[in-house]
Amino acid sequence: MSEQDIQDIWYDYAVAFVEKKNKSEQGWAALSETEQEIAALWLLEADVYNGGFIQFFCNWGEEAYVCVCRALQTIGANEVLDNVKKQYACFEHLENDPRLNALWDIPKYLDEEQVERLDELDQLLWNNEDEVSYKAYTYYHDQLGIQISAV
Repeated sequence: MSEQDIQDIWYDYAVAFVEKKNKSEQGWAALSETEQEIAALWLLEADVYNGGFIQFFCNWGEEAYVCVCRALQTIGANEVLDNVKKQYACFEHLENDPRLNALWDIPKYLDEEQVERLDELDQLLWNNEDEVSYKAYTYYHDQLGIQISAV
């Protein structure tokens, strides 16, 4: 199976679970832990390549971050896991900041050093050395036997 085939199958898996989450009033709670992991991995990948980790976090919040960390650990994508934890640490201090009305306020309160660090870490993610799609496909398809039609 080619890398493109794996990415296409992975996309189909993930989009089905993201849609399930988005259609439910329960949001993430509507998904099993495995479905949460798959959806979070896809959202991370989509947002990281679009606007970086900060876009992923500001779009989806801490719940998605927790799910993606669990998923990265599960599939053995340790470099990416370490990277996203370092990125989160750049703005974690703002968690209870009264100036924040929404997650998208976070970038307003980052200093130049934090912004530069986030950019450096995003560059590493874009290299995709951990091959997240491949590892995710392999783990969830082969180990758990999840089929696209199961959604």
